[in-house]
Amino acid sequence: MSRILLADDHPMIRTALEVLLRDTEFEIVGTAGTGATTLAEIERLEPDILLLDLQMPGGNGMDVLRRIRAAKTPLRVILLTAAIDDASLLEARSLKVQGIVLKNSDPAYLLDCLDRVRHGRSWIDPELAERARHLAKTRSAGNRAALAPRERQLIGFVRTGLRNREIAAQLGVTEGTVKVYLHAIFEKLAVSTRTELAIRADEFLSEG
Repeated sequence: MSRILLADDHPMIRTALEVLLRDTEFEIVGTAGTGATTLAEIERLEPDILLLDLQMPGGNGMDVLRRIRAAKTPLRVILLTAAIDDASLLEARSLKVQGIVLKNSDPAYLLDCLDRVRHGRSWIDPELAERARHLAKTRSAGNRAALAPRERQLIGFVRTGLRNREIAAQLGVTEGTVKVYLHAIFEKLAVSTRTELAIRADEFLSEG
């Protein structure tokens, strides 16, 4: 039996998934409705698989995924989403998400995804997989993955010389969250230091 933590702030979605997974090899051992609660429940419950909604209050799904990967938590993650932008799709793939399922797809897709992920494989919605391949091909041809608005904002702060604590105060987040954001930016832009990011900030911000 695979133990699942379900992170979604919509009660109807949670109820529907609990019904769908009833009498299967998957047990929902906990639910969470915010990003912060999700991280706390991961630590408390130690689930095998996290079903993670992208849009939640208190830290969205991508924020949670970044924190999980930065902490090197041995957790398999499946994103549940109504839609996902190109930057988040590429970042999710780079963060080794095991699955991405569209909420409006056939429920059989989720069951198939869960089964594959349970056995150490991955499953991406066919529509998104094709889009990801196209985006990766475009990037490999010389176009860097588009920066999200928050990432561009952080690069601007680094360029002006603000430290993590000052950036956190500007954004209304914790200093740890800023570190996670910057780690993701370093990975996306293939830079290794904060100084390099500051020096090349104009180059990165002028693209796209």
